Amino acid sequence: MNYKSTIVVFVLAVLSAAAAIVTHNSDQKDDKKTNGVIPLLTPEQFPRDDINKITLKRSDAEPIVFSRTDKGWAQSEPFAFKMDRFSMRQLLVLPDQVMVSDVIPSSQQTGNLATKELSLSPALAELIYEWADGQLKLQFGRRGVAGRWYVRIAGQEPVYIATGDLYERAVEANPKEWRDRTIFTNASVNSDKIIVNLGNSQVELIRDKKQWKMNTPVKTRLDDVAMDELFRALTTAKSGGFIADQPGSLSEFGLADPTGSVVVSWTEVTSEGTKIVKTTKQETLLLGTSKGIGSGDRFGMMQDQGVVFILPEKMLRGIFRNASTLVARTASGILPVNIKAIEINTPQGMLRLERVLERWTAPQHHVNVPAHYVNKFLDNMTSLKAPEIRIEQYPGDLQVATVKFIGFDSFPMDTVRIVRDRDTKKWAFENGDNVLRVFPSSLELRLTPEDYGIKPQSQESTP
Repeated sequence: MNYKSTIVVFVLAVLSAAAAIVTHNSDQKDDKKTNGVIPLLTPEQFPRDDINKITLKRSDAEPIVFSRTDKGWAQSEPFAFKMDRFSMRQLLVLPDQVMVSDVIPSSQQTGNLATKELSLSPALAELIYEWADGQLKLQFGRRGVAGRWYVRIAGQEPVYIATGDLYERAVEANPKEWRDRTIFTNASVNSDKIIVNLGNSQVELIRDKKQWKMNTPVKTRLDDVAMDELFRALTTAKSGGFIADQPGSLSEFGLADPTGSVVVSWTEVTSEGTKIVKTTKQETLLLGTSKGIGSGDRFGMMQDQGVVFILPEKMLRGIFRNASTLVARTASGILPVNIKAIEINTPQGMLRLERVLERWTAPQHHVNVPAHYVNKFLDNMTSLKAPEIRIEQYPGDLQVATVKFIGFDSFPMDTVRIVRDRDTKKWAFENGDNVLRVFPSSLELRLTPEDYGIKPQSQESTP
């Protein structure tokens, strides 16, 4: 009998303990519901990957519409503008992170909890997410205590007290900062043409197959390193901030009559059925006045876009370059290995040097010449870069020699004209392009037979 009583008491104790644990767990769950662990939205309410349109409405501004395109997200209203990928991703990720700490049912929305008092009637801001077969509208009120804020799902009565970073984006952040600051979207080595205008000067660069050349102010070769720097400057160019959207007057920014511009052109290839269609496209950056006294930053705008932004001084230096900094600094652009013969013409006569396997000869003198002399001369003509470039009319009265390079097919490959200043004794090479590649007077340049160790004709012996 005593054993039975003991067993009954033990069973009752276990059941009481179990009940206490269940009650404790239930209390913990309720605590979580009121301590910011319940998400505002379910995946069914917010199918993030299906969303293709977002509209931001604020009580003090016109609506902004963002649309998903094949190339990513872009602002489509009130005007088109490309958007920053990360910023748009935040608008899609942050709603899932909104947590509800408390709920105000409609029966309690009176007095200081009335929707008007919570700035929900009308709302301070609305975010409308749309997808193929549905939409979700979030209405944002004012902030409360401890960083919490009020939000309502349109079409539902409860008001939620929530936490999360979405509020700052929806209500407080400047949407201009969500824009992509990249200036040129199609500037690359595969572009067709680049035109840089500054004041009365113009630099026009064109692509011929895979080779870039200068077309204006002179037709000439381009320096590979300088062009790499230019393309890097164009592709990485970013604005320093947005100033005004579609302003009534562009004059205050110096953009009614721009002081400069950069035009990048390319070919867009599309297909219409079995037909391939090529269309020339371009984007133009307009350069305005300085941002302020003593500042090197300028106002800028993409043509036909109407958004004024800041152009940082460092970026401008990389793009608005003098033509002389872009031209090839070598006398000739050919490769020495492709040269069969060299003809050097001076007032004393013509010297012809010919390659015979690994040797160089002077056939009219019937002698071999030191190969290292010729190799040094070719290095001066094809590899040595001029420390100074002048774009000006060729000074023919200072000419001292011309050098013609002959290929293995016996046809001329290139010609270099050589001048020397009578006073400074500096050398200058010109490649038929009115570009003087200036070298110091100390440059060792072999132009005559004597320079190659060839004795005068009367002293030569027949080999």
